[in-house]
Amino acid sequence: MTNDTSTGTVSAPKPAALEEKLEEQAFKLSAWMANQGIFIFTAALILFAAVFIDGFVSLPNITDVFNRAAPIGIVAAGMTFVVISGNYLDLSVVAQVATAGVVLIAVSNETSIPVAMLVAVVIALAYGLVNGVAVGVFKANAVIVTLSTTFIGLGLLRWATGGSIYFGPSDGAIRAFGATRIGPLPLAMILFVVVTLILSFVLTRTTFGFMVRSFGSNREATRLSGVSTPWVVIGAFTVTSLAAMLGGFVLAAFSNTAVSAMSDGYDFRALAAIIVGGTSVFGGRGSVLRTLLGVVFVSVLTNIMVLSGLGFGIQQMAIGLLIVLAVSVDALARKATGA
Repeated sequence: MTNDTSTGTVSAPKPAALEEKLEEQAFKLSAWMANQGIFIFTAALILFAAVFIDGFVSLPNITDVFNRAAPIGIVAAGMTFVVISGNYLDLSVVAQVATAGVVLIAVSNETSIPVAMLVAVVIALAYGLVNGVAVGVFKANAVIVTLSTTFIGLGLLRWATGGSIYFGPSDGAIRAFGATRIGPLPLAMILFVVVTLILSFVLTRTTFGFMVRSFGSNREATRLSGVSTPWVVIGAFTVTSLAAMLGGFVLAAFSNTAVSAMSDGYDFRALAAIIVGGTSVFGGRGSVLRTLLGVVFVSVLTNIMVLSGLGFGIQQMAIGLLIVLAVSVDALARKATGA
């Protein structure tokens, strides 16, 4: 009689299989971070600031954070349409915000605020039409087109104003808007929330919003369904331009002044908020409400750096790093989901 003394052996996973499994887990984590991470990271950042940053939890500081976030938040909410449509971004918001602010104060000083606002609306529509036609009709690269209109717009503004700083009346309506609060809430902050809710409704509950998201997800399928895709692109750029105009109004109202350099950096700050909020730079995925969360995250992070005494250079590097990380996570998430 023989005894079977053999024992079962467990083979070690092959290196290729292990590597594939780790890569799959990394992709799943990236997809989760792209979809849900903004909620946890924003809450964690606020909790960190409340515990470790002196002065953060004071009511004046918190309302100031949201108040200062209003103009860039309005711009970002509008630019979300261009990003979701698959055209990446609108760099010309820098020129649009500055132009709107200067026009509001300079023209109202000579005529009236309604006339100034009407002029600004016409300029905003012109920006949206030029950018939209170049990208949607002639299929030009959106980054190159909007970078060009930035230089053209700022050049025209500086030529027309000579680089002058414009001041509104100290007792005028523009100054009053910038200083008005309803209870503890600044009027600019309330406008930011209202604009965000309206644009969110447009993107999620209207035919135009559906076409923007559909075009960003699958351009060819959208075209074959009978949709006039050039008009979708023109519409997305027009929404962005109108939002940039409102952002310029709010920015000018804060200090009751306007100058051609007032909006430097607004393009990438808006982009940072959009991408951090989870909107894909490749189009088709995202929302205006998630952009709102991204604005909160970027604004709180900036406020933490200011309260910690960090200089503007450090703040710029942090925002740049944030964009790189968010874009990387977005790319991994798309690969994980096969998008």
